[in-house]
Amino acid sequence: MTTIKELNRDFFIVAHRGASAYEPENTLRAIKRAIEIGADAIEIDVRISRDGYAVVIHDETVDRTTNGTGKVSELTLRELKNLDAGLGEKIPLLNEVLDYIAGKTVLFIEIKVEEAIKPTLKEVEKRNLWNSVLFTSFNKEHLIDILNYNPKALTGLIYIKHTDGIIRAKKIGAKAVLPFHRLATKKAIAFARKLKLMVIPWTVDNFNIAETLKSHGANGIVTNMPDTMLKLKSNQ
Repeated sequence: MTTIKELNRDFFIVAHRGASAYEPENTLRAIKRAIEIGADAIEIDVRISRDGYAVVIHDETVDRTTNGTGKVSELTLRELKNLDAGLGEKIPLLNEVLDYIAGKTVLFIEIKVEEAIKPTLKEVEKRNLWNSVLFTSFNKEHLIDILNYNPKALTGLIYIKHTDGIIRAKKIGAKAVLPFHRLATKKAIAFARKLKLMVIPWTVDNFNIAETLKSHGANGIVTNMPDTMLKLKSNQ
């Protein structure tokens, strides 16, 4: 089983919603492609269906990524599973993704809504994947809830604006910060690393930007194009 600790031994590449530059995002097909490419970790998003199932989809609605319309939270699992998420793929359940990955790689799970926290934790706990899952969110309260459930859970705070994200992450006991890549300056990365936080900027599809982030001390990057970015790894 690949763990976060093992991941952090070298500059690492996280496939954003799977290999989403090439396959329908947040689908098993995109995840499979990312694993085949050799991504070090895979990032997915979790929401909750009307009947309480943890499903893997980014947006509040299904409109952009499927042939349907409506809010995820207002559709049942059956209704969600009847949709085409691209190339005939279905919206996966979180448990389907966890079973498919089965310890093959590290998983970054972004919690999109509060209601997704407990079902997500239960599925991870059932499989004892605490060491190979990083729970992420823009909302620090979500991360606090996760750490209250299991103080040993690994969490990362995402941010997109000039804020005190690094300080907030450290205060709540997070292990990582995931800043929008333009906020990941050399100074900011050095400050976060000094506080023993992993720095994982997103979403980086430009090789030169990725190379600069690596030289500034980022631990890894989140990208839609993991195959291109794997060239940055020291063992490639």
